[in-house]
Formats: sequence, C-alpha cells, structure tokens
Amino acid sequence: MAILITNDDGINAAGIAELARALHGLDDIVVAAPLENKSGVGSGITLGRTLTATRHPAGPNGEERFSVDGTPADAAKFGLQYLMKDAKPRLLASSINLGPNLGINLRCSGTVGATFEALIDGLPAMAVSVEYAPDPDWSGARHYARKLAEMILALPADIEPAVYNLNVPSRPPEDIRGLVLAHQGRGGIYDMVSVSRDGDSLRLEPLWREVSSTSDCDHSAFADGYAVVTPLRVELTHEPLLESLGRMWEKDVSRYRTAR
Repeated sequence: MAILITNDDGINAAGIAELARALHGLDDIVVAAPLENKSGVGSGITLGRTLTATRHPAGPNGEERFSVDGTPADAAKFGLQYLMKDAKPRLLASSINLGPNLGINLRCSGTVGATFEALIDGLPAMAVSVEYAPDPDWSGARHYARKLAEMILALPADIEPAVYNLNVPSRPPEDIRGLVLAHQGRGGIYDMVSVSRDGDSLRLEPLWREVSSTSDCDHSAFADGYAVVTPLRVELTHEPLLESLGRMWEKDVSRYRTAR
C-alpha cells in the first residue's frame, strides 16, 4: 500500500514536490504526473495516439517519479492501472496547484479531474490548491494537506470514497483561520470568448463572477481566510430535480425501477 501523487502542472512543478514533502512519512509515495503543464483539461484523456511514460530520478525523500506525455487523468490511470496494479494505493493526492480550484472552475480543473480516476477504482482522493501568488507561501498548504490526508486515511472503512477538494490561503498555518467544510459554490472565473475583428481567431478571456458575501460556499470560506474542503463525487444526478420531475411529469413519464 502507498500514496499515489499526481498533478496538472507537470512533473517538474514546485507544487508536486511540496505535496510529496507534506505527505512524507505517511506511507510509501509514488509520483505519476503529466510531463508538461496540462492545466484546464479537466478529466480529459488522450485518444488516438500512443503515450510515452518516462522514469525520472527519485524525489528528495526517495519517492519513485514517472511522467506521462498526456493529461492528468492519463497519468493517474498509468499510476493506478500499471505502477500500482498489484497493490492499490490507500489514497490518490493531486497537485498542490498554484491557484485555487473553487466554484464553477472545478469543471475544467485538471487537478480535480485526475482525482476522479481514483473514485472510479473505488479509492479516496484529495485535490490540493494554494492561493495564487508570484511567490507563494506553501507552508499552510503543506500543513493542511498533511492534516487532511491523515483524516481521510483514518475514516471508517464503510465511508463511501470521495474526492476531497482542499483550497488553502498562501499563508503560514498560524495565519490561517482553520479548516472548514463547505459546499461547492457557483462563483469563480467564467471564460468569455473574445473573437478577432475578422472573426478568424478567438481566445478565452477570464471574467470573474462574484458570489454573495453571505454565501456559505467554498469561495466565501476561502475569501474569509480559511482552508476549505469540499467532498465531491462522480455522480452528477440532480436528485431533488429528479424527484420533482417525477411528480410534475407523472402523466407522461414514470421513474425507472429495476425489477425486484
């Protein structure tokens, strides 16, 4: 048993070394990450070409390190299905990403996207991000990544595996207000399409969407100076709406139930 570490910023990113440092001593560590920065690809995988895996020199604490010239999900698959196929990890940990992954931005985060490969295999995972800064203070993120990993590994065996999305301010642990749980919000960076005058080219420009200061979501907790964690799952079913539609559309559609 071991801990598998991946990210979306690439095998040589500072954040992945900081995460390995944070989790050192909890278990053996194996690193499988994209060769280059693959931010913003979500859970995407590479189709139509052969990928190359490369072994890198061991990390500072002796951890095995591999890269894959594909997406974060490709790297996670390589780690789970090949490197650790005979002894599945107890935990998959992703990043530390430079820049938070909050609210609507989770849909395209490679940091978060890679972790869902663990859930598909029935394993817990955590995604860790630190507030963006030109010279980030990693100490708070290391502290809370270690704390969260210990908490996840201590959960009862009958707890359903989840992805624990952790965002931490760029501050020393003593300057962070604590660790809180919050739901995913709807604010964040909305990517607007900017088209050239001749209409032949376009690019995405970030537009910040504010959230209410009274909201109890992930973004509000983060803005208030807390390290915030949100449990996520693969299933996207809107359960309350499923029930409401069943009542509103009962003359035209019935709820599917398997024969018992």
